[in-house]
Amino acid sequence: MPYLSWLEGTQPFRHAVVEDPCVLGRDPVSCALAQPALGTLSRIHAAITRNGDGWWVRDLDSANGTTLNGLPLNHPHGSALRDGDELALGGWHLSFTEGFPGLDGVTFAERVGDLFQEVRPEPAQAMVFIRGVELLYHSTEKLLRHVDSDTQVRSLLDESLHLLGGDRGFLVMRQREGGWRTVHRVGEVQEGIGLSRSVLDYVERERTAVLSNRPLADPRFGGMSLVELHRGSLMCAPMIDESGVQGALYLDRESEGRPFTRFDLAIFQAFVRQGSLALRQAMLQRRALGQAEQQGELLRLRNEWQRETDRHGELLAALAVPLRRIQSWSEELPGAAGDAIRSQMELLSAMLEQGGLEGRLEQAQAAGHPLLIASLQEDLGKRWETLLALRRVWLRLGEAPQGSVWWPGGPVLPALAGLVEPMLMQLTSGMEVAARWDQERGFHILRLSLPQGLHAPIPDAWTQRVLQDAGIRWRWVDQALDVFLPEGPDAMPEEPSRPLLGLVSEELGLLGLFQTVAEAGDLLLQPLEIQPPPPPLPKYRFLVIDAKGTGDLEATIRAYRHHPSFATTPILVVRCSEDDTPRLIEAGATDWLAEGFRWEALYHRLQVLRGHTELQQRALATERLESFRQMAGTLKHEINNPLAIISMQVEMLQRKYPEEVKLAKIGDMVDRIRALVQVLQRMRETPTEDYADGSSILKLG
Repeated sequence: MPYLSWLEGTQPFRHAVVEDPCVLGRDPVSCALAQPALGTLSRIHAAITRNGDGWWVRDLDSANGTTLNGLPLNHPHGSALRDGDELALGGWHLSFTEGFPGLDGVTFAERVGDLFQEVRPEPAQAMVFIRGVELLYHSTEKLLRHVDSDTQVRSLLDESLHLLGGDRGFLVMRQREGGWRTVHRVGEVQEGIGLSRSVLDYVERERTAVLSNRPLADPRFGGMSLVELHRGSLMCAPMIDESGVQGALYLDRESEGRPFTRFDLAIFQAFVRQGSLALRQAMLQRRALGQAEQQGELLRLRNEWQRETDRHGELLAALAVPLRRIQSWSEELPGAAGDAIRSQMELLSAMLEQGGLEGRLEQAQAAGHPLLIASLQEDLGKRWETLLALRRVWLRLGEAPQGSVWWPGGPVLPALAGLVEPMLMQLTSGMEVAARWDQERGFHILRLSLPQGLHAPIPDAWTQRVLQDAGIRWRWVDQALDVFLPEGPDAMPEEPSRPLLGLVSEELGLLGLFQTVAEAGDLLLQPLEIQPPPPPLPKYRFLVIDAKGTGDLEATIRAYRHHPSFATTPILVVRCSEDDTPRLIEAGATDWLAEGFRWEALYHRLQVLRGHTELQQRALATERLESFRQMAGTLKHEINNPLAIISMQVEMLQRKYPEEVKLAKIGDMVDRIRALVQVLQRMRETPTEDYADGSSILKLG
C-alpha cells in the first residue's frame, strides 16, 4: 500500500493511499487528502490513480501547478510514481513511498526483494548468502517430504524456527468470519504473552513480510497489542494464494536476543512462499482424496438404490397379474358390493400404473386441463354412492355450479379418494353425508358435512404429495371437510412442491438438456443470474454452474457459496477443463463435469450428489446420537452416586423405625429412580435401529 507523508512544522504526517483516485487539494469535501488552510493550493489540485501495478500522478489544471522531483507535470496523462518521489503542490511538499514511510531498512523493514536482490548491495557477504541458500534448500526439502497437510503445518513452523533461530513461533490462519486462529505454535506461551494482533492485521492489509527489532517503537503497529508482550525482535510473513491472505507465520525472540537482519527477512519470506504453495497443494490433495472416498461410497449407495428400484418394478409387475385376475372376477359380482369392489379395483389399477411410471426416467409430466364441476361431481358421486350403499348411508349432493376447476391429470383422482373415502368408511347405517359447493378467490370448494364423532382426515404420504403437486388443499372445521380445487393454473401454489435445480448459464441452448434432466430426477428447473438473487429464497436441491456460460467462474462460485440459501447446496460445475478443477473445488464447488458430457452422465452425477447430501445428514444424526449417549452415561453416573447414599440412609432409618409408612414410600421412590438409572445405562449401551429415511433411534425394547 503506498503512502504520502509530509511535515507540518516539525510534526510528521502520513496518509495511506487507499482511494482510487486519491484527489489532493484544498476542498475537504471533494478531496481525499485536503489542506484547507493552505492558500497556494487549488480547490482540486492533483490526483493519484492506479494504472496497472503502479500509481500515476497528474495535475488537475491547478493555478500554481504540480512538480514531481522538481520537474513540472505538463503531460495530460500525468507521470508514473516511484518509491521516494517528491511532490510539490503549490507550497505543499509530500513524499511518495511504496510502503510505510520512515523505515530505515535495518531496525524496521518490509517489502524486501528476493535473496539475489538482497545480496547485491554487499558482495562481501557472498558466503552468508550461500549459507542462507543452503539452509533454505534443506528446510524446503524437509518440508516437502511430508504429504499430510497437518504434518506440513507443524513442519513449516518448526523449520522456520530452525532456519532463522527464533525462540517462539506461531502459524495462524485467517477465519472466514474475521479474526485469526492459531493452528500451531512452538515455544513457551505464558498467560497474556501471545502474539501481536496489530502486526497480523498490518501484514494482511499490506500483503508484505515485516521485520521489527523494536516492536514497541515501531510506527506501523502503534504498540497497542505489544505493550504486554515484553518480547524482542519479530518477523511476520503472510501466506498468500489467488484468493488473498490465508494465514501468516509469526516468529519472535527474547528481548535480550540478537536482532533479525534484512537478509533474515528475505530468507523467511522465500521459505514462507514455498511453504504456502506446498501446504496448499497438500490440502487440495487431501480434499481430493476425501472426495474420491465419498464418490466411491456414493456410487455404492447409488447402485444399491438402483437395485432397490429394479426390485420395486419387478414387484409391481408381479402384483399386476393377480390384480387383473381379481378385476376380471369382480365384473361378475352383482349388487352394491360388486359395484364397490369394481370401483376400488379401478383405483388400485390406476395406482399400480402410476407406481410403474414413477420408476421410469422417460416419464412425461401430465398436462393440466379445465374440468367442468358438474362432470367432476358426477364422477365422484358415483364412486362415493357405491361405497356408502354398503354402509347404508345417504349421500345428498347439492347442485353443481357453473364453471370448471383446473385438473392436472395423473393420479389425482386416486389421491382424492385416499383423502375422503377412509372417512366415509367410518360411517354407520342411517347416517347422512351432505356435499355442496362454495367459492373463494381462485378456488372452488367442495364441502362435505359429516356426522359428529369423526376425527380429522390423516392421509398417507403419497396422497399428500400428489394433492400438493396438484395444488389441492383441504381443511377440517366443525365436522366439515373442505377440499380446495384451483380454478386455473394461476392459482397453483407459488412455492414449488418439487425440489429446485438451479442453473447459472448465459447460453439458452442448455435449457432443453437440463429440463430433460430435471424431469428425470423429479426436479423443477430454475434459471439463475450470475449474481445470486437477494434472500430469502426457496431451498435448492442442486446448483449447476456452466463454466463457458459464466464470465468470472470462481467469483460466481464464491458468490453463491457465501449466499445463505446456497451455503450447503451441492454445486456442480459443467463444461470446465480438468486443469481448473483444483481452483474450482477451492472456491466452493462440490463436483465437476468436463465438456462433451451426455445427459445420462449429468443425471447420474446429480444422483451421486443427492447421496452425498444424505450421507452428510446421516453423519450429523449419528454425531447427535453419540452426544446423547454420552449425556446419558454422564447423567447415570451423577445420579447413581447420591442415590446410593440416600438408599443406605433410608434402609438404616427403616430398621430403626419399622412402623414408619413414609420411609417405605421413600424406598419405593428410590427403587423407581434406580430403575430409571438402569434405563440410562441401556441407552448408552443399546444398539440403534435404522429407518428408510436415514434416521436412527435407540432400540430400547
